[in-house]
Amino acid sequence: MLLKLAALKLKVKPDTYIDHSLRLAIPFSADYYHHIKRVRYMKKQIIILLISVMMMLGGCATSGQQFIDIKYSGSHEKSKIGKIGVAPFSDMRTGMGEGYLGYRILLDKSQETYMVKGMDLAGALKKAVMDYYNQNGFTAASIRPWNLSPEDIEVSSEDCKQIVAGTINQFECRAWKKGGWTEMMLDIDLTLYIGLADSNTLKTIPVSFTMEKTEFTFNREKLELFINQALEEVIQKALGSGQSYS
Repeated sequence: MLLKLAALKLKVKPDTYIDHSLRLAIPFSADYYHHIKRVRYMKKQIIILLISVMMMLGGCATSGQQFIDIKYSGSHEKSKIGKIGVAPFSDMRTGMGEGYLGYRILLDKSQETYMVKGMDLAGALKKAVMDYYNQNGFTAASIRPWNLSPEDIEVSSEDCKQIVAGTINQFECRAWKKGGWTEMMLDIDLTLYIGLADSNTLKTIPVSFTMEKTEFTFNREKLELFINQALEEVIQKALGSGQSYS
């Protein structure tokens, strides 16, 4: 005869297992009791592991366009003075739109495409360079385009002692989803031009940079951080620590 535990106050001995499905108190050994606890614990751990794997395999894996905020986020001691003119940058990449940044191939061979916010990579890099100079204490100002020749420096510089321009030769991030992780490769190739108004001197600074990284639980924010950290290193490498060439 089955007895409902809810209706009876049973005093269960330590070596007694309460079978809630049958609502019976069944005596058994302590070893068997601990075995049941271990089995239940292992089941919970397996379920947690399966959920984690499913989240890694499926997380952020939807094709389409995503937009990246390109910016210079470095901080410096504002110990420099002077006015720097920054001209528009030129995007010399071929076969790519002005806002194109890269792609990621997913497990099903579909593709995520990454674009710069504002759809203007040249404009974003110009602003990043201006932010770099401002962070160092200079006053950065936009100036008209110049033809990158020493003869045009004095005319284009207006009241700036230095002017800066740049060309984008390569700027692309390629990524591949590999199970629960993503492999990323970023290639940046820029040419920066520094014009000194006092002497009409032109300095050409080529800078190239390749960075690879493997990222778990990939998302847009992590890609954005990856690109901006690389850009920060490129700008600092090309322009020094905010040093004036005058």
